[in-house]
Amino acid sequence: MKAKILLWCGISILVVGVAAAVWWLQRPQAITFGDDSKVTLAGKDYGKRHTPPASKGSARRGSFTTTGDMLVLWFRQQYDPKQWHNFQYFLYDKSGTACVGSSGLNYGNRGRQGDELIGVEFSAFPRRQAKFLVGVQENSNGSQEIADRKFVVSNPARAAFANWTAEPLPATKEDEDLAVTLTRLVFGADTTYNRNQDNPDDPINKGVEARFQVQRGGKPVNNWQPVSVETSDATGNHINGWCNTQWNGNDGTTTYQWGLWSDELAWKLKFEFSQQSDFADNELWTVQNLPLQPGHMQDFWNYGTRRSQTNAPVAEAEVNGVHLRIFPAKRFTDMSPNSQPQGGLTIQADGALPEGMRLTLVKLTDDQTNDVGYWESGSSRVNKTTLYRYQLRDLFGITNLSVTCALHKSRFVEFTAKPEKAAATEPKP
Repeated sequence: MKAKILLWCGISILVVGVAAAVWWLQRPQAITFGDDSKVTLAGKDYGKRHTPPASKGSARRGSFTTTGDMLVLWFRQQYDPKQWHNFQYFLYDKSGTACVGSSGLNYGNRGRQGDELIGVEFSAFPRRQAKFLVGVQENSNGSQEIADRKFVVSNPARAAFANWTAEPLPATKEDEDLAVTLTRLVFGADTTYNRNQDNPDDPINKGVEARFQVQRGGKPVNNWQPVSVETSDATGNHINGWCNTQWNGNDGTTTYQWGLWSDELAWKLKFEFSQQSDFADNELWTVQNLPLQPGHMQDFWNYGTRRSQTNAPVAEAEVNGVHLRIFPAKRFTDMSPNSQPQGGLTIQADGALPEGMRLTLVKLTDDQTNDVGYWESGSSRVNKTTLYRYQLRDLFGITNLSVTCALHKSRFVEFTAKPEKAAATEPKP
């Protein structure tokens, strides 16, 4: 009898131990930051219809659809609601040789401030691998932290895929009167990005380097350069990158994030090349004495919306077949003198631009013809129009601006190439 009791005690202990081990292995993965904010991996799905884990089988609050099959990872973000927080997500292959950023966020099931469920979209991930990694960067009140830990995620869409064949470089492709020769393609190249200062070799800091030459009408030119690139592979991945280009005579070098994983036999690269100067007269529009008015940053972002205090443009014109309007520039009164941006400029186009057309801010000066610094904030569709926003720098003492923009047609070229690995950089003494 005593032996049976001991046996059942042993079995019970074993069962409890196995249950504890199963719970330990299946517990939600979580990352805690230095300020005690916390991100937990709540679930994942792949396809066109995406439903938050807490909503499955219920009201499906927060569900959304995507136009194509998309990987969505669901995270619960918990933080002090009295402080501003933002989290960015980066997806790595299992060996950590490359990574990509997320391609979209969905707050449909946001929850209360400081405790929210968010769907993070990824248009690219290592589809041939069984598992991959996801890193998180926290931004809060002027500081940032990249977690040392990463989430481990099982691939929900692993399958067998065909391979593409790369063409040898150099290779030349043409669009109308523009011919582009791609001479070299390198992954793991140094960039101007430095998100992880503690680990310069982290792929989050790396990018792709493309070297090229351009001819227009058979003559070398360097006033056409890539402004964007879409990278895709045979497994169905696709991701966009924005180019930073430098010239050495007629040889151009552009670096961009993000690329894909280099174990693929080939990438397809679709470059958009945009003219930078020497525009035709019918492509140009100049507005002088554009007033610089005091206002809040939100006034700048509200232009063209129902919350805008005024929709009255300063000037409007028909440029290359598109009706454009320009609004008074704003000097932000709610920004400290040493912070940037100091103001904003908005240009509006009726409808969407014709396919392949691009709006470029060619020149921006003050009333003394001094250049005014700016950076582009992208475009957005608002009430059947397209708004182009530019954030302005160092506006002290300026009352008026002179603006020249160009509405012109881009050229597109596509290559199928195998990237080579960047040479290791020597450590600094």
